[in-house]
Parts: sequence; structure tokens; C-alpha cells
Amino acid sequence: MVLTAAAGLGVALVPVASADPLQTVDYTSEEGAWPLEGSAHYAGPGDEIAVWEYDGRLKIDVQSGFEDLRVELSAPAGETLHTGTYTGARFRGQSDPALTTPGIFVVSTHFGCGDDYADFTIDRLDKDADGRTTDVDATFVQHCGSPDGPATRGEVHFHA
Repeated sequence: MVLTAAAGLGVALVPVASADPLQTVDYTSEEGAWPLEGSAHYAGPGDEIAVWEYDGRLKIDVQSGFEDLRVELSAPAGETLHTGTYTGARFRGQSDPALTTPGIFVVSTHFGCGDDYADFTIDRLDKDADGRTTDVDATFVQHCGSPDGPATRGEVHFHA
């Protein structure tokens, strides 16, 4: 009888999966990387994380206190962003037209790199019935100034 009661108690203490949405953005930068330096972990709801698509770009925005971060990822001109790996991404400013290569734009607290080299992978990119982005799993490796410059490695997990 004691074993049965203990087993029942153990089941009662098993944590229940949280209904909160998963929203995290993480990065780690090598010494000398730009514009992201060091490392950071952002998590909602404490940090404000927004993900959406506009004009063929996947936009990831983070606001944490006085810090902000934006990463934009885009497919080559004429293509639609989808799951998969994109290599040879180059800087694509916010008002620039689509490139023949994939595009990346990284800015942190108003500083960015105008000479980006990057690769990124989108493992998940789901939308709801209205076309709004609801789920994203993506990773990126970004270099500023040259393809072999110091790297920033980041990942995004957003599930509304």
C-alpha cells in the first residue's frame, strides 16, 4: 500500500507542459565580431520578441530593456523564403531590393554591418490561416567585413 501511495504522489509531482509560447533568441560572437558582441539569451515574455514576414523578409525583433536587436533573413530575388539552408547570404538593407543571393541584415542598438557574409538555416516556418508567421526555428552564422572574419552564431525559436 505504501508503494502505491508513493507512486501516486510521484505522478502528481510530474511537471505539466507549459501553455506559454516558446520565444527565444540566442547568439554567441567570437572576439572582434560586429555588430553583435559577446553572447546573449533573450526569452519571452520577459523580453519582447516579435517575428513576422514583410516584403519577402523574415524579421526577428528583440526588445530587452534599453537593448534592441533585429535580424532579417531573405531568399534570393524571385524566390520565396522557405525551410532549408541558404549559403552565401550578403547584406540586404531594409530598403534595398532583393538580391541574387540570400540576404541578411543584422542591427543591434542602432549599429549594423554593411558588409555581411552569412549562412542561415530555417528548420521551421509555419503560418496561420491568415498568413501570419506563427512558428520559426532558424540558425545563422554571420561575419562582418569578410567571409572569414569573426563569426556570430545565433538561433531563433518562436512558437506563438
